[in-house]
Amino acid sequence: MTITITVTKGGPSSPLVYQLTQARTSIGRAGGGADIEIDDPQVSALHCAVGVTQDMVRLCDLDSANGTYLNGERVEAAELEHLTEFCLGSTWLVVTIVPKHFNVSENSI
Repeated sequence: MTITITVTKGGPSSPLVYQLTQARTSIGRAGGGADIEIDDPQVSALHCAVGVTQDMVRLCDLDSANGTYLNGERVEAAELEHLTEFCLGSTWLVVTIVPKHFNVSENSI
């Protein structure tokens, strides 16, 4: 499957799109050493991580100071589905999940 994280709202980091190519991708504040860095002072240096297995995409908070929010609720861990939005600090992100078997041909457009 192809998975992307898009910074959609908040901070000067938006809109940016990142394709996830690792089993685990960390997300954190710019300069904090995360795989994806967000220019938002309310985001912890290593705020959360997105883990990818063959059949699941999972969001895990990394003991951040301000929390990771999904559907308005602070979460420690949650499964992400296609077009799920989540919030870190004042920054909103959305995950896009395209199954490997999904293929758009020129004839289908």
